Amino acid sequence: MHLHTGADLKALTEQVLSNYFGKSGKFYYRIVRGIDDRPVQPFRETKSLAAEDTFEHDLVSLMEMHTELKKLAEKISTRLEKHNLRGRTVTLKLKFNDFKQITRNLSLQEQIFSYEDIFLIASRLLDNVDLIDKSVRLLGISISNFNEISIQHPRGDPYQLLLFE
Repeated sequence: MHLHTGADLKALTEQVLSNYFGKSGKFYYRIVRGIDDRPVQPFRETKSLAAEDTFEHDLVSLMEMHTELKKLAEKISTRLEKHNLRGRTVTLKLKFNDFKQITRNLSLQEQIFSYEDIFLIASRLLDNVDLIDKSVRLLGISISNFNEISIQHPRGDPYQLLLFE
């Protein structure tokens, strides 16, 4: 359809968008014009916190990448502290100079929030990525699994719930 920008989408009529996209066409027609009647939900539960940077010049050395990871870990740690959150899963995001993107994550038994822990885990994840002949244009870190509930047996042992009672 040669749609590359919001302006391209806005140039189409509601009928054309509905013909191509069905019920979603009406939504696209309205949203590209700034019309959105859905209620604002300002107090949604936070599922993850992330920080990422796209670099002016691609990073080629592991030392450069670790330096940038430190900055990202500091940002995340500050945000976690501000919102009084602790997470169990650390995700590392990398986008290479060819625009291919990968993520690597590690879930922990305990919740973390400190800069040191976040940086250590993100660094380990990065160290396990094959970076031979690759340069990195974007790095990101996210933390998730804030409020996982684990069901415990009264004795403290985890147990399998029954499918039928």
